[in-house]
Amino acid sequence: MTHPKRGRSARYSTPLGRKFRTARILSLMAGMLFYAACAPLPSSVRPSSAGPDPISAENAGLLAEQNLPSSERYVISPAQELPGPLPGKVPLTPPGRTGSLRLPGLAEAPPKATDIPEFPTLDDLEVEARLERLSKLPPSLGLDVVRTGLTQKGRRYRRAGSTPGTGFDCSGFTQWTFRQHGISLPRSAAEQYAIGHPVPRSALKPGDLVFYKINRRGRWHVGIYMEDGVFVHSPRPGRGISEANMSDGYWAKRYLGARRYTR
Repeated sequence: MTHPKRGRSARYSTPLGRKFRTARILSLMAGMLFYAACAPLPSSVRPSSAGPDPISAENAGLLAEQNLPSSERYVISPAQELPGPLPGKVPLTPPGRTGSLRLPGLAEAPPKATDIPEFPTLDDLEVEARLERLSKLPPSLGLDVVRTGLTQKGRRYRRAGSTPGTGFDCSGFTQWTFRQHGISLPRSAAEQYAIGHPVPRSALKPGDLVFYKINRRGRWHVGIYMEDGVFVHSPRPGRGISEANMSDGYWAKRYLGARRYTR
């Protein structure tokens, strides 16, 4: 009596068994390719993030006028490598290998809808006309503060940000701008409001700070007054530093007051 084949040879002797073996080989090859793709790149072949800072490049004229310290201009070094794992995140490690799996940086989580008012802004032509009028005003420290603030126009909003390298929140933007002229302001908008000299709205000058209460929970907002009811500020996530009009209905209802820190 002839016994049927046993073991692996018997398992793959039938057409169904041969198909199973082929599928298993293909699966192993796909796994090897995925594993190779996930391995960290050597530092010598990592792409570089070199290139000029687009905000500084766009506002180069104002930067040159203000003679800001080179440390504040946020120039990216050509040798700078890709950023490491995100703060507070556990690095992913491929099975059986040392090192971390580098992933692209995740976008900043948007705040709740109730925290994102639709801040109105001015169109470019109106802004250009106001800047031209500012350039004809007599020189003053307040006007220099405004021009320094405008060197960061378009810089992204970043919660708790206070430098060009990270981006700015509203009070981080005002603090950084005044620091370029030797004036130290506290970090938060409420603290900045507390130490300044009160200024009536009818007497506002370039370089004064204008303050707002955004919601019932006591959220503050601050911007740098330019002229003719216009101020420049760092508005909210998803929007860069830009100008707005105090007479707009949104801002008029939330206006808290103004403070002066220059003579």
